[in-house]
Amino acid sequence: MAGTFGCGFIIINLKMESESHEITSTSDKTTSQEVNNVVQSWIIDYYFATLCRLFRERSSVEFRKELKLFEGLVDELESHSSQRTVCCFLARVMDGENLDVRYDHVARITPLMSAVPVWESLKDFSDPTLHGKIQTLLMVQKGYDKLAKETLQWLEEQTDVPEKLQRKLATIVNKKDAYDQILMNFSFDKLMETIDTFLEAFNQQYASVFLLEAASKVVQARHERSELEETEETPPSLQSDKSESENEEHEDPLVVNIRPKRRLLPKQNDPWKPETAKKAHATLKRTSICKVSRRSNTPSELHSNITVSRHSRKKWTDVEDKKLKAGVKKHGVGKWSKILNDFDFDNRTTVNLKDRWRVLKKQNLVS
Repeated sequence: MAGTFGCGFIIINLKMESESHEITSTSDKTTSQEVNNVVQSWIIDYYFATLCRLFRERSSVEFRKELKLFEGLVDELESHSSQRTVCCFLARVMDGENLDVRYDHVARITPLMSAVPVWESLKDFSDPTLHGKIQTLLMVQKGYDKLAKETLQWLEEQTDVPEKLQRKLATIVNKKDAYDQILMNFSFDKLMETIDTFLEAFNQQYASVFLLEAASKVVQARHERSELEETEETPPSLQSDKSESENEEHEDPLVVNIRPKRRLLPKQNDPWKPETAKKAHATLKRTSICKVSRRSNTPSELHSNITVSRHSRKKWTDVEDKKLKAGVKKHGVGKWSKILNDFDFDNRTTVNLKDRWRVLKKQNLVS
């Protein structure tokens, strides 16, 4: 009996050790994935900060190179959606004066026209006054006479153009006056400068520069260490006149300024969600309009004869109607930007959603 009991005890012990090993293995795997997510988040934050800097410096060539790397990192991710959308917007504005560049399938849509709906989707991430100013600057830019008419028509149909601004733009287009006061005041340079202001505020609230700060500390520590080594190699005769404070023991700058790798992650029970080191107060999901890179450098021949018309709107499907109803139920009437971010409407705009909701109400299909 004792032998049987002893054998059973050994089996139980072996089973417990096996289960313990499995738990430890699973825990290590989970921790490894979390660490990878944190590192990936830092890298994305780094490239985002770099793109913002290059935009402020107006370094279009370098901006385009870094943008490709950034796109490769975030293309399939659900996280970092706000940073992704900001970069979509910056890319279009950076190409604002390149009328042969296209981000949309329709050949007549210029980069700045394409930037308008992207900017509308960032409404919750900027001060209302600043958002309205940038929206106006995007819409009021000099262009060719024919292009100006088409742009105004497109803006009226696809975006929320303030009525007062709409009347002013219509007057300018009809007069064909490229030197109208409103055009002179709302220049492309003014647009870029105002976006710089937005980026500064956005980065303070939503972005993280941990990797940049850590790298800067490492570089600074290396310089200090190099200077210290040079001082130690100096002959004693040249150091005899130094004060006692200068002869105090120096600590290793690398130890002082940089934490060990194992302490980079905070000690907490709850896993850290690495969207960014700063907590975002607004959310934004990926939308089909936010393709980061250019679609082409020249208009597609396939779409060259497509005209923008009020009567060429795509017919609404039952599936889209259901999505619209679900969006209104979740966010409420008028929250078209949020609904557009939560549901895929295949390149429809907030104006399209608003108009469709009115139609559904007139037909008594919604309460």
